[in-house]
Amino acid sequence: MSRLEYPLKDLLRDPTEEPALRRIWERIDGRLPDARRRRRRVALGALALAAGAAAALVVGLRRDAGPLRFVDGRALAAVEAPTSGARIALSDGSAIELAGGARFAPLESSGTTFLGVLQRGTASFDVRPGGPRRWQIECGLATVEVVGTRFSCERATGRLRVAVQRGAIVVRGERVADRARRLVAGESLEVTEALAVAPAASGADVTPPEPASAAGAGQDKEAEAAEEAEGVASEPVAAEEPGARPTWRELARRGRQADAFAVLGAQGVRRETRRLGVGDLLALADVARLSGHPAEAVGPLERILSDFAHDPQAPLAAFALGRLELDGLARPRAAAAAFERALGLGVPRSLREDVRARLVEAHARAGDAGAARAAASEYLREFPSGRYRAEVEAALDSR
Repeated sequence: MSRLEYPLKDLLRDPTEEPALRRIWERIDGRLPDARRRRRRVALGALALAAGAAAALVVGLRRDAGPLRFVDGRALAAVEAPTSGARIALSDGSAIELAGGARFAPLESSGTTFLGVLQRGTASFDVRPGGPRRWQIECGLATVEVVGTRFSCERATGRLRVAVQRGAIVVRGERVADRARRLVAGESLEVTEALAVAPAASGADVTPPEPASAAGAGQDKEAEAAEEAEGVASEPVAAEEPGARPTWRELARRGRQADAFAVLGAQGVRRETRRLGVGDLLALADVARLSGHPAEAVGPLERILSDFAHDPQAPLAAFALGRLELDGLARPRAAAAAFERALGLGVPRSLREDVRARLVEAHARAGDAGAARAAASEYLREFPSGRYRAEVEAALDSR
């Protein structure tokens, strides 16, 4: 489909000058009976309203064609709400409402992706349904992924609560059961440092899974085995002493990913990648990615796939690697290989549709029409009424 060039006003300008047009209508008015004259004025009023709506649509489309901005056109920046709270109106019609003392910061924005972090406090996100961007909100203990919905995040020390008012979201995190959970309207999820509580509709009984420390013990054994094989001494994970410099893990838990990366540096990320277990490798990849170093996040994810392929979190690492390659590094062929790996390893059902849709996108962006068609056919076979059906069919039609 061809694209209109801006400024559109040059294409839509009326060739007749306004004074001449006014004189013409005045002569016509003088010759028309009163009833016909009134009908003509009503018709002209409706036409003016339609023209105004079309102009507003054009402006809205133009405003939404690139990175998200504040509704007044300014570039996005971090917002710290006063005690009375704050409302962030965005250029695509979405909005973020911050409770008093909450702080939200944008990390990445494009025509297809928006990434932000709720650094503290409570926020409600009203994401425009059907918008072009995939939203991802980092909330410390978990990540929320969404296209269009309304949900809230309440972040406190060692605790996170996510609730959905409209639509559906996917919550991912090391302390989320199966590391991924899909929530729909009326459901909520509470994540703590120690355990993850499964989602339930209001008033439903909730049975928490085993504490995360049980899974962490297995990860520590994996890390110890890897360290013995490579002859690398393990860095003790101890409680932070008063006045001591916080470790990268502690900084990451607080949502200070840039500071965590500064403690490590690129060499530190590579060193840690050789010696850690699955849980810490995922955290290490998040530190690199969210601090603006996507290339450094590849190593930790690839090591999970090479050394811990049978771990339950390996499919999620493959999915994360595919998204990183596609969105962060613009390497669609590598992304397609990672998405294929995620499917082969048995990605959780709650994420399977997303993986299938993104595989179609990766092949299409790589210019492999045959592979894109095959991936689209598999998506439609498995999810005939899926959320991304329109996009997948469009990819089929365009090839």
